[in-house]
Formats: sequence, structure tokens, C-alpha cells
Amino acid sequence: MCHNHRQLTQANFQRDFSLHLPAFQTAHLRLAIILGVFGLVLNLFPIPLFANVQLILGNVAVVIVAILLGPWYALITALFTATGLMIVWSSPHVYLLFLLEALWLGFARRRDIQILYASVSYWVLLGIPLLAIYVAVIAKMPASHIPFTAIKQAVNGMIYAAIGELCVVAIPSLWHFKGKLTNLNRRTFSSQLSYLFTLIITVSLLVSSLAFNHFFIDKQQVLINRNLDDTATHLSHATDNYLAYNTQVIASTAKFLSLSNADINEWQALLSSVHDSNQGFKTMLLANEQGNLLAASPMANIVKLDSLSDISSVSDREYFIQAFYNHKTFVSPAFIGRGFGNDVIVAISAPIFSPNDPNQARGIVEGSLDLRYFSSIDKQNLHHEQQSILLTDENNNLIYASEGLGLAPLTPLSFSKGSEIYRARLQLMNLHNLDSNTPEYIYAQHKLNNGWQLYVLEPFVPLLKLAERQYVNTVILLFCSLVGAFFITKAISKLLTEPLSLLAQHFGPAKQEKASDEKFEHDLLDKSTPKEIYSLYESLASNQQALLEHQQELEQKVQQRTQDLEAANVKLKDLAERDPLTNLYNRRYTEHQFPHIQQMCERGQDAMTLAILDLDHFKQINDTYGHLGGDECLKVVAELLSSLFKRDIDLISRYGGEEFLLILPMCNALKVEAHLNEFKRQLAGTVIINPQDHRSFKVTASIGAVIANATYSDSLEYWLKQADNNLYLAKEQGRDRVVCSLIV
Repeated sequence: MCHNHRQLTQANFQRDFSLHLPAFQTAHLRLAIILGVFGLVLNLFPIPLFANVQLILGNVAVVIVAILLGPWYALITALFTATGLMIVWSSPHVYLLFLLEALWLGFARRRDIQILYASVSYWVLLGIPLLAIYVAVIAKMPASHIPFTAIKQAVNGMIYAAIGELCVVAIPSLWHFKGKLTNLNRRTFSSQLSYLFTLIITVSLLVSSLAFNHFFIDKQQVLINRNLDDTATHLSHATDNYLAYNTQVIASTAKFLSLSNADINEWQALLSSVHDSNQGFKTMLLANEQGNLLAASPMANIVKLDSLSDISSVSDREYFIQAFYNHKTFVSPAFIGRGFGNDVIVAISAPIFSPNDPNQARGIVEGSLDLRYFSSIDKQNLHHEQQSILLTDENNNLIYASEGLGLAPLTPLSFSKGSEIYRARLQLMNLHNLDSNTPEYIYAQHKLNNGWQLYVLEPFVPLLKLAERQYVNTVILLFCSLVGAFFITKAISKLLTEPLSLLAQHFGPAKQEKASDEKFEHDLLDKSTPKEIYSLYESLASNQQALLEHQQELEQKVQQRTQDLEAANVKLKDLAERDPLTNLYNRRYTEHQFPHIQQMCERGQDAMTLAILDLDHFKQINDTYGHLGGDECLKVVAELLSSLFKRDIDLISRYGGEEFLLILPMCNALKVEAHLNEFKRQLAGTVIINPQDHRSFKVTASIGAVIANATYSDSLEYWLKQADNNLYLAKEQGRDRVVCSLIV
């Protein structure tokens, strides 16, 4: 009884659970895992397009499984494919986004919604909003990048959804996959043809649009890169020329003063004259061998003291030390000026030698370069208003930065190069958020002759917006094309399917009674009708007459065959092999089969078990619960026996009223008793429901069994006698027992 109760409980649980999570089938689970591993490998190598756009094709496996097997198997496949993307992108959003997509597509398939339409609805209603929230809140992506990221992923989703559907259509082995999901309703040929056209157009348009967008953006990058390089080269040459010219001015001034016999007191006039002629310097000065200032220009910047010798010394300045002691023209790194203001300057200095001794320096001439020049050439870049300039000295300190960049001069230039996530043919950098994976600027770099570095920058966002517009246009074009394809395919399918429908009506059962020479005429069946359809019509028309002629003959044959079958059924009923109540084999079949089973085991020298099972107090069950309760009890016992002794060679029969017989050929003699005890235990735990009044009860069984080599005896009665003796012992020992004899 307990065993019957347990069997019913398990059956009820499986029935209820199947409403939510159906039992997994081995073949289906194997297919889901194999395709999942295949998708994982494909997703490890996404196809890079532009920026963070990567075409992922591994999710095609998820779509195929969703179409064939439904949501739960698709979820298993998605776990594998998303893991591949997690390895590549290191972003956990792939599990949320693509596992939800797998469930969405699987449940849509169960509701008979076609996959392409399900994919579009998923990305519009759920995918794009979830991805936008994730990249904004968790990934901290700039708002300008979010639409592009979301749209490109939606386009990718529609691509692999359409490809997956086409794979199912194009691979014959998937058409007849055992146990696959089938449509709830049979679709018309017209709708199937329309959807197939839509799939093909979708894949063609999306792939071609992606290719066009890729080459278009690639060309734009080439143009931007060339423009930045040209600008950087131009500005670098202008800066080199500016530095070279002013360096030459200082060198020439120093040389002139070295050769001049003018008194030092006359140098102020000479310096002012030179400065007036060369406005590239903010200030100019002369210093003697001690570094004391002798002259400066303009005069308004000089602190008026009693004598020039009292003006502050520049002997500690690098431009003095390098020019005076190393006897060379020197261009300094950027620094803050002293004495004539606190502006950031670049000093150019050269030594002044004694006229009598060309190797003896007697002072220096220095000019503070006017850095406003770089601002002027920045502003003159009229054709590229979005471009900015950075200029650093040989120590990587900023000499000049465009105002819009918000960088202070004399600070070290610190930037990070673009992340590998953003694929581009351009050099990318981050100036303000160095740890971000989202690039801020495109740049070109040029090294000046004196070791300075010039950077020309352009914001990355406009290029990204351009790509975003391209993808939006792709989606719009796709939508318009799908609408157009829908109406075109409807018209084409009507041309093909309506004649077929009319032919089906004409030659259908309702027409069988009409005259065979009735001519089928319709406007759609004319010269424009496809040749195959017209040939079908002619073939059907010619065969209709032959069918009608044979109809009467066939009816007569059917009547005769029916009589023959009825007679055969009466005979078969007399020779029935199964018990009608339990559907187990009956006593006659068992006695007929025993010799064959015994001889088979004897030839293989195998052991064989014969067990008699008798239900304890069965008469009391009949008396208490009626014959319906007794019948239900017998059926539950039969079902449990069939579930536990289910080898093809096992023979289970109802041998008497409440008596069952088991013949177990080629058995494991050491395990049979344990298996019988397991049956006894399960039966004792099974709850049986009386179908008449729904009262529950349990039943136990006493089992007598004999295990021996098949050579033990070829007589069924002899085996039955030994098993029956053991059954008697089981009842004597208190019932609900298994008594088993092993005969060597």
C-alpha cells in the first residue's frame, strides 16, 4: 500500500511540476549543451566593427534551442553562450540580458509567436531599457554613449535571431528532431512564405547595412585621422618655424653684441631696438657674467632703481647657466617668470662673447617667448572648430592647452590611451577620466625638432553620434522594408496559394458525389497560373474518374474485409494474452511462454527467478471498499510492478484473483531479493484512492520466490511449488514478507 501511495504521489508531483519545469530529456539536454558549448566558442571571438560594436553570433545557438525545445533548454544554452561573452567583456550584464532573452524567446515559441517578431518585441520592451539602465547606473557610461550602445546591441539581437530561424529552416536534420516543439495551429502556406521572405530580407538588409556602416565609419575614421595628422603636421611646422625663427633672433643678437665694440651702457638701446623688431618675445634682457641684469625690454617692466647694477640677478636661472657656461643657444622648458611678471614663459638664451676673446663669455641675451602665439594659431584653425591643441615640453609639462580642455600650464600631461573595448582606426585618449573605458578624444601626435610634443585633439562623441545615426537609419530602413516585404509576399503567396486552395475545394470530399466530367473554371486558373499548379489540376482531374470507378469495388472489398476482421477479432478475443483489468499478461500466456524463457536461460546457463506475490487480506479490502476499490488496488499493484520490473525480458502476469507471478530470466541472484523487498516497501507506502467514495487505504503483499539455474527444472509446476512454499512461510511469519530460496 505504501508503495502504491508513493507512486501516486510521484505521479501527481510530476504532473504539477510539469506545468512549470517539465522533466528534461537526455537527447534534448545533450543538444542544448552541445549548441551551448558551440555558442560559447563563437562568442569568445566576436567580430569587431567600430568602437564597442562587436557582432556576436554565438547566440544563434540559443535561438535554435528556443525554437526547437522551448525556454528551459534555451536557458541552459544561454548560460554557456553568456559565459563566453563574460570571458571576453568581463561584464555581468550579459547573464541578465541574454538569459532573459532566452526565456522570452522560448516562451514566445510556446505561444506560437514567430521568433523574429519575439526578438524585436524583447529588445524594444525589455532589452534596450535594461541595457540602458545598466550602462548608465552600473557601468557609469556617459549619457552620449548610451543610445549607440543600446541600439547596436538590439540590431545584433535581431541579426542572430533571424539567422537562427533560417538555420532551423535550412538544416533538414532539425525539421524532424524528435520531441521538438510544434506549432499550436497549422499555418497557411501564405503566412509561412511571407515569414520566410521577411527572414531573408531581414538578414540581407541587416548584414548589408552593417557592412555598409562599417565601411562608411571606417572611411570617416580615415578622413578624420588624415585631417588630424595634417593639422598636427601643419601646426608642428608652424611651431618649429616659430621657435627656430626666435631662436635665430636670440642667437643673431648675441653674435652681434659679441662683435660690437659698443659700450655695455649702450646695450639697452640695442636691446630695445631688437625687441621692437621681433614681437615674438614677451620680454628680453641682458645679463653680465655675474648674472646681474644690465638691460631689459620693454623698459616699463623694469623696477626703477638708482643703477642697473642693483637689478636682481638671474645667475640661478637655467637659461643663464646653460648659455653662459656651456656657450650654446638654449631653449628652456616652460617655467614661471620672475621679475617681469609671473606668467608662464619659455626662455631662449645665448652667450655674449668678448670681442677680444671669442671663448670668453661676458654675459647672455635672453628672450621670454610669447606663448600667446599658440593661442593665435589655435584660433586660426577655423575649419576645425572642435579641434583642440596640447603642447608639452621635453619634460612632458604643459606649455599650452586649448581653453576648452580646462588644463593648467606647467602641469604634467597625464592621459590614458583608449580602451581595447573601443575598436577604432584612430588614436583615442582620456584626459579627465583616466580610468574610464569610454574614450573622450581622438588625437594625433607630432614631435617637434626640439623634443616638444604637439597633440591635436577632437572629441570622440561626434563620430559616435554619426555611427548612432547610421544604426538608427538601419533600423528605420529595416522596418520600412519589412512592411513592404509583408505586402509584397502576401501578393506573391496569393498568386501561388489561392489556385491550390480552389483546387482543394473542387476535388474535396464535398465534390466526390458530383459528375466526373465537371469542368473546373476560375479566373486564377488561366495562362498566368504556374505550370506546376496547372499540371496538378490536370492530374487530379484525370485521377478523379479512376477513383470514382474504383469506389464501388473498394466499398465491396471493405465490407468483406470488415466481416473477416470481425471474425478474426472474435478469435483473437478468445486467445487474448492480457488481463483486461491490469493489462498484465494472463495465466494462459504465462504458461505458454515459460518453456521458451526456461530454454533461453538454460542455453545461456543463466539464473532465473520465479516469484509469487499475494496481496494480504485482499478479501477484507473487497468487503470494506467494494469491488471498485479492489479493482483499483489490483491496478495500482500492476502499475508498480511494471515500473520496477521493466526489463524487456521480465514477465509479469496476473496469475489469479489477487495473485501475481514474476518470471525474471537472466537475473542477478544476489540482488533479486533486495529488489523484491524494495517493491514490497514501496507498495506498503503507496496510498490507494477508492474511486467510488475517494477513501484512501493501503495494502501489503507476501512474496515467495525461488532463484535457481534454469536447469533446475523445465516444469513450471515444480517452480511454482517451491515459490508457493516460500509464500506460505511468508504468510506464516506475519505477512508483508519476502521469503526467497536460492537453489544452487
